[in-house]
Amino acid sequence: MSASESRSQGRPTAVVLTLGCKVNQFESSALAENLIAAGYELAVEPVGADLVVLNTCTVTEKADQEALALIRRLKRLAPAVKIVVTGCLAQVNPALLAETGLVELVLRQDEKKDLIRHLGVLEIPDGRKLVRVTSPGGWAAGFSAPASERTRVFYKIQDGCSAFCTYCVVPLSRGAPRSLDLDQVLEGLRSYLVRGLAEVVICGIHLGQWGRDLNPPLSLAELLHTIEAEITPYEETFRLRLSSIEPLEMRDDLLAAYEMYSWLAPHFHLPLQSGSDRILESMGRPYRAAQFRELVTRIKLAWPLAAVGVDVLAGFPGETEADFRATVELLAALPLSYFHIFPYSRRPGTLAAAFSSQVPEHLKRDRVLELRQLNQAKRRIFAELNVGARHLALVENTPHPPSGRLKLLTGNYLVALLSETLRLSPGTLVPVTLAAAQNPWGLLEASPATLLK
Repeated sequence: MSASESRSQGRPTAVVLTLGCKVNQFESSALAENLIAAGYELAVEPVGADLVVLNTCTVTEKADQEALALIRRLKRLAPAVKIVVTGCLAQVNPALLAETGLVELVLRQDEKKDLIRHLGVLEIPDGRKLVRVTSPGGWAAGFSAPASERTRVFYKIQDGCSAFCTYCVVPLSRGAPRSLDLDQVLEGLRSYLVRGLAEVVICGIHLGQWGRDLNPPLSLAELLHTIEAEITPYEETFRLRLSSIEPLEMRDDLLAAYEMYSWLAPHFHLPLQSGSDRILESMGRPYRAAQFRELVTRIKLAWPLAAVGVDVLAGFPGETEADFRATVELLAALPLSYFHIFPYSRRPGTLAAAFSSQVPEHLKRDRVLELRQLNQAKRRIFAELNVGARHLALVENTPHPPSGRLKLLTGNYLVALLSETLRLSPGTLVPVTLAAAQNPWGLLEASPATLLK
């Protein structure tokens, strides 16, 4: 429904915009559900809406600038819209947002869950411009699992991090590790399953820490074993995917769960950051390149077609050409599926921001470009490795924009286009055989398979 149609029916309209990670996407879904429960109609576009809630990221300076640029654009296109900003930037640097003079309310992380209560401050009778920034408080408990009309959802079961890697602002923006308790996790998961969702992506800020703060403490592997006992009626129609896990937290018990449970997607995302031991030490990372190499080798020996993705950071302070070459050589040698590449960004409040040996921006750009080229080659090799393979794939409910054909997502994180003449129901898991790309987008083709082994 358009904003004007909704307003004519007496209901205010709102748009929730998200910048950043899977955790933010989960929280934005919960914010949208809270708005609906409070009588708002969700609009498609900010223009004409009464309210925009912007959920921000601050992991890089670029993320900060993206948020500020979006706020300016919103006010230019819709001068009357009221803007509420929350998320990581709102937590770490609320003054930066307030100083724009373009937002009405800045909500810190612990106030997200009370969005509706705080909206009352926007009703200013005399029309004065007022920017309100909530006071810092205790870290918020997790949202309950919001409803979703998607075929694939992100479900946050953990928040916060205390690793304090020298480049990372997340401990400042998210606080100490906190886990959703076991019963709450299961309740949320069941709510998704009974709605017929085919894939749930379990996510957290430091997911491998889930359960350690509970009483008694639990592990992620123990959670998966408990889920196995709960999901028996759904096994043929349901898939669980774990988001990023720290290398040293991908332990034997967790790898054993991947071996045991067919509903667990064969997809591993491991933050590497650097292939140089010297730089890893300077970053405050607790593993070394040889340990990372051993882990990836072990995973690929057990699951040759598993997706293994990595995060990599280019241009960390003190990174020499030799350090960068060590990273490139490690990435090139390992059977990886894709990289998420970030240029180092100096974040106030982190130890690395004060390091004297900052890498020039032009060198960062050059290194990012080289990593992107290697990433494209790795993606192509992994796709070719899967030609002729059979997979269980999720039929997505949004078509591939250029072709209009349905997209499918395999358990090992490959996107394929459904064969042109076929029609399958979105939101279902179907066995498919992948074929070489016959389209200008370089995507694999997927046809239903009569046998899945």
